[in-house]
Amino acid sequence: MMKNILILEDNEKLAAYYSKLVRELGFKTKQAGNSTEFFKLYEDFPPSVILLDIKLSHSKLNGLEVFQNLVKQGNLKSKVIVISGEASRSEIAQAMKLGAHTFIEKTGEFNVDKFLSDVRAAYQLKKQEETTEQLLEEKKNLTQTFLDKFPFIGESKKIKEVKKQIKRFADAGVDVMIMGDTGTGKEVVAHHLYYQSKRAGKPFVKVNAGGLPSDIVDSELFGHKRGSFTDAKYDKKGYFEEANGGYLFLDEISSVTLPIQAKILRAIENKEIRVVGGEQKKVDVKLIFASNKNFKELVNDELFRKDLYFRIAKNVIHLPPLVEREDDIVLLMNYFCTIHGTQYSRILNYDLHKIRKRLLSYHWPGNIRELSSFCENLFIRHNVIDNEVITQEIEKKCAGAFGKNDDSLEELFRIEKINDAVHSFEQKYIQFHLEQNEGNISKTAENLGIERTTLYRKLKKEILRG
Repeated sequence: MMKNILILEDNEKLAAYYSKLVRELGFKTKQAGNSTEFFKLYEDFPPSVILLDIKLSHSKLNGLEVFQNLVKQGNLKSKVIVISGEASRSEIAQAMKLGAHTFIEKTGEFNVDKFLSDVRAAYQLKKQEETTEQLLEEKKNLTQTFLDKFPFIGESKKIKEVKKQIKRFADAGVDVMIMGDTGTGKEVVAHHLYYQSKRAGKPFVKVNAGGLPSDIVDSELFGHKRGSFTDAKYDKKGYFEEANGGYLFLDEISSVTLPIQAKILRAIENKEIRVVGGEQKKVDVKLIFASNKNFKELVNDELFRKDLYFRIAKNVIHLPPLVEREDDIVLLMNYFCTIHGTQYSRILNYDLHKIRKRLLSYHWPGNIRELSSFCENLFIRHNVIDNEVITQEIEKKCAGAFGKNDDSLEELFRIEKINDAVHSFEQKYIQFHLEQNEGNISKTAENLGIERTTLYRKLKKEILRG
């Protein structure tokens, strides 16, 4: 910021004296004896501080009128110090009402120390305001970058409620549970909780708890000291320490063992962790847990600790599956088509509102993630994306959910016993997803929202039936 001071004073000796004093503080100065000179200098020499005399001889406008003119035009970016020996109380009051930083009396003994102190204070205040403006602009840019990276699209009733919960929990700075099927956007919600909180800008550490090797999960979360186990060749910070002061997002928390959950609970309650092979350390971390399973059911199945659940049971966000977000399907698909359309340079000629019911005819088991993949595949397979193309691809997905063609649906309806029909559907449903995931059992189980062992059991039962 320029250290410029513009002096409006008709007494040349006084103006020179003020100039000499502030130049010793490192400021540059310009002097104007009347309003005309002042406005010319104001444009070419933008000041941080203005020293302004109210009573001016041989001037079109007096100092107060100059001040009023700057305020009226919205052109005042400087701090104004009013210096006068003849101003009335009314004029002083008007100057202060216009936003003057302070008033200095000319008459009597001139207090140099107070004068210089007032100039420094005015400059520092101006500097702080400019810094704040820069920070606000940076925050605005960061906000846009964040929203571009983690858009939370949706205006349905359920999503509006989720957005309210995010704001409420973020403002309160509490630990949060997020429940939702695979592909519903749990990570996006976690990022919005972080960004809307007072901890935004501090660390945000995401951990896929399901991907942590069981033999070193303790070390990964809480860190270890060198020599604490065979492969511990150096000290290592755990995820809790990395997230200190910010948020730790533990996805697939149900994969973590109960003893480790007990240590996580202690970290929440005591703000303290024990490093493997080392000492206890204080940490200040907010936790976000996520699971595609119901936490109450996890507690009942003894896969999640009751005390940890009850510690944050009031702070649960339920993310609805896409099939329950009818009002959002067009918004989401339009967003993904716009993104992929730019990427693949395809022609867009559709009106999604006209085929909304067709979009909703498919149940989207993979939720938003599946919708995004569907849109990208449209652009890979077709040069022009219109309602006819989208409808054809949706019909293929609907047919695929029951087998290779619509005859499978008719065949299903002909089964007399409901248990046999349910079994037949489940068989085709699992087979469809296995094919979609190229036979990958783990990925298929994740998409279906069931344990891998459960899927194995169902497949084994089919083999025995066969």
